[in-house]
Amino acid sequence: MNLNRLMEIARSQATEILIVGVVFAILGLLLRRLPSRQMRAETRTNAVIHVVDLLCIAPLIGLVIVALTPILATGPLAFIWSAAGPGATIVAVLLIGDFVGYWRHRLQHSPLLWPAHAVHHSDRALSWFSLIRMHPIDRFGTALDTIVLAALGFPAWALALNGLARHYYGYLIHADLPWTFGKVDLLLNSPAMHRWHHSRDVHGKNFATLFSLWDRAFGTYYAPGPCDGPLGIDADMGKGVVGQYLYPLKVWFARSEPNSTSSAQQ
Repeated sequence: MNLNRLMEIARSQATEILIVGVVFAILGLLLRRLPSRQMRAETRTNAVIHVVDLLCIAPLIGLVIVALTPILATGPLAFIWSAAGPGATIVAVLLIGDFVGYWRHRLQHSPLLWPAHAVHHSDRALSWFSLIRMHPIDRFGTALDTIVLAALGFPAWALALNGLARHYYGYLIHADLPWTFGKVDLLLNSPAMHRWHHSRDVHGKNFATLFSLWDRAFGTYYAPGPCDGPLGIDADMGKGVVGQYLYPLKVWFARSEPNSTSSAQQ
């Protein structure tokens, strides 16, 4: 990836962050949910993580996906989506993509992978910008969703659509909004539902991104109403982004020592 391409991506990302930030800032003002001092501190951490991801991690993930997708998407299942047509393909890729993401997310909460995923849960002032807080190991984990969908024969445009839907809907469900969706909650994830996933007092619930139906089907749905309790985790990750990145390595190293105890998981 040359410098001009990298600068183009950086400008695109900066524009996206600016537009999304303005939208949620306006919503916050209308709902009188102003950013706290804690949120401002967490936002600085999220911003640095995003810059590192943009410059170092995202290009690597992009190269892997670009290399694998043409190979996988021409497999024996590709004819299904050619015959199904665009409408059915869109519905299928969103439903199946969220199903794959649901189980990948549950794996990230397993004892082995939790230390890396804990970085995402360390934000104690959940906001739309929290979506971006991910450890590099965790980021590569999320890329598996696209690889699995490509292996199922979905065309490149459907993979891109699924990625965009999950990305922008992810901003919404992480936002500091008290919204439930009423009866629509029977189908869709809401900001309140995902806030319970990040609750310090509720563990192992609400793993899906788009659709609540997967959590309902597999017994992990929990959304009694708006979540106003404490968020994040109690783990001491050290200071700043370096502490966040080193945290899973320290946990895994400690586990390898005799008489070690496993860290808690959510």
